[in-house]
Amino acid sequence: MESSQVTALREAIENLINAKLQDVLSRPNGLQRLIANRQSGVASPDIRDAEKRLEQALGEFSENLSRPLQEMDA
Repeated sequence: MESSQVTALREAIENLINAKLQDVLSRPNGLQRLIANRQSGVASPDIRDAEKRLEQALGEFSENLSRPLQEMDA
């Protein structure tokens, strides 16, 4: 596993946390917005972008984890 992908995964997680905190702390009714996001999946564009980046980082991370297993099968 490459450290760059671990770093990318960590940064994506931190980015999502920061986006949610920013939304809660800086916007009116921030806590209600966060609860609505948890219940309905509706989120601000910043949170949606951060979620997409995390999904991409997880995809790349899992691809690299499965590569050695595929090589062992070959």
